[in-house]
Amino acid sequence: MTTPAPEPPATARAGELAERLGMAGRRAVQSVLDWALAVGVGVFAALVAGLIAIPLVQWGWVPPKLILWGPAITFLAVTQACDIVIQIWVPVRRNGVTPGMLVMGLRVQTLRGGRPKARAYLIRWVLLTVDGLLLGLVAVVSIVATKRRQRIGDLVARTLVVRADDVP
Repeated sequence: MTTPAPEPPATARAGELAERLGMAGRRAVQSVLDWALAVGVGVFAALVAGLIAIPLVQWGWVPPKLILWGPAITFLAVTQACDIVIQIWVPVRRNGVTPGMLVMGLRVQTLRGGRPKARAYLIRWVLLTVDGLLLGLVAVVSIVATKRRQRIGDLVARTLVVRADDVP
């Protein structure tokens, strides 16, 4: 009888790196899906605002600049409001899952395995500005470099993003 040789350390490190990159990829797709949802709602609201502004300008009730500024401001405000709802309110109500996380099979939990409070989601959302620097490269490097695969927002909020099927 021969015993199988233990896996060389280099192979184990390569497998761990692949797993870390896989989690970074899943989180990147999740982030894009959540952002696309917010932007889509913002675009729809801007189109509606533009359709409302056109007759108002034609009738002389508002200045012509409203055709440009009305939809632009509406887009920015609605997109920001949707992002807040998606990143804070939805996970609080749906056990740590945003729409993008639902699609990718991920969820947020505390370091102890519990449900995060709204404050933790607010911290994570505020620090998305830092994590999103250089088109998300800061977040990817942070996820790959940290032991628990956390981005900066997760580190400060003391949360983890885990696969939904890994959580009891």
